[in-house]
Amino acid sequence: MKFLKNISRYFFVFSAVAVSAIFAATPVEFYSAKAFSSEALFGKLDSIGRGATWMEWDADGVLDPEIRSLVSDSKGNLRQDVEHGWYLGLPEKSKFAVLRKKGSGETLTFYDVPKFTTKKVPLKLSEPLDPKKVFRDYRETLQGHFVHLDDTNLQVTVRENEIQFSYFKPDAQALSPIFHFTQLPEHQKQAEIQTRRDFYAYEYSLMIQAFIASTRGLFNWQIWHWYNKDWTVQAHISDREIAAVLASPEQGKFVRIFFEKLSDGDTVEMLSNAHGSFILTIRRR
Repeated sequence: MKFLKNISRYFFVFSAVAVSAIFAATPVEFYSAKAFSSEALFGKLDSIGRGATWMEWDADGVLDPEIRSLVSDSKGNLRQDVEHGWYLGLPEKSKFAVLRKKGSGETLTFYDVPKFTTKKVPLKLSEPLDPKKVFRDYRETLQGHFVHLDDTNLQVTVRENEIQFSYFKPDAQALSPIFHFTQLPEHQKQAEIQTRRDFYAYEYSLMIQAFIASTRGLFNWQIWHWYNKDWTVQAHISDREIAAVLASPEQGKFVRIFFEKLSDGDTVEMLSNAHGSFILTIRRR
């Protein structure tokens, strides 16, 4: 699972300007007389983030007010000089980085940002989907079948009414089954449920990194919205469902750990088999 553990390195990379009073610190800005090289850009992000994971902002997705103030003009339109943005969510002080054109060069500016105030927005596909944009980090090997450029285990199949992401690679350290779960004392049952819940939360995070962050313009949610418990808590597998999995003799089968019905009736579900393989399926009406 080297790809999944290191995927953030591939996908989640983000004249001082006037800043609203909501930002506590002076922005940190870097200037290059020509476009930043990938190495220089990643180096600046790593130096400010100290190795933490930056999440790439999608200009077509939900625009949090705290970000809008940094990338939009007075009329609320995206400024033409803005090229990219990245968000780093930290408990003590989150940051947002903006890459802008400046003459023949670029500036990369880092801002401290407060906690986002955006209320939950219904999840939806960003129609019409453009495969060249959505799957820009993939190559199409057959019509409707895409393989990731950095890991052939990560693939996407596009059908008429379905988009399915898959990552199949057995994990050498698969999750051990729980025997005789129904016969355990209640406190031990709850402990096992909590352990499995934490495990599924970790696998969900890997799926967000592999499936969602490897695309552009697929959904209206930004990457960090998928980690917002207020937005997703009802979509995750319940304790009752986890208990049913632990009581099953087939604990290695695929389990649905996330399910969300989209605003237009489409659905998104994520499956894990606890052995290092994952599936995300988008079904259209």
